[in-house]
Amino acid sequence: MSGGHRLALGFSGAVALVWGAVFALTLARAELPREESGRVVAVYPFGWDSRKAAAAAFRTEARLVRDTWLPNAIEVISEQPGFAGRLQDSGAIAVYRAEPFSLFTLAGCTGLPPGLVTRSLRRFG
Repeated sequence: MSGGHRLALGFSGAVALVWGAVFALTLARAELPREESGRVVAVYPFGWDSRKAAAAAFRTEARLVRDTWLPNAIEVISEQPGFAGRLQDSGAIAVYRAEPFSLFTLAGCTGLPPGLVTRSLRRFG
């Protein structure tokens, strides 16, 4: 392997490590406190299928909103205080506020102002 390839591989690895660390920190900070309630996404251990995740969530008296594209994650709702904590007690490894996908979310991912993204996408629709 030439020196240029090693440098590129090292740089790519460093970028991946920094991105992974920032992503992990963001997920950790986005997790809801145990006393929260409302519409949430509960993430259960990897290897759980949607039936097992739903069964665990329903033990907390949650109401199903929808399945997600991840088999171990489910969107549920309850207005009872402490809902996030009960989901964690049922086996959830993380509970996040359910935020619908929107152009504002897309703008946050691209780093562009939301108005610019909306105007740009309107040209294609």
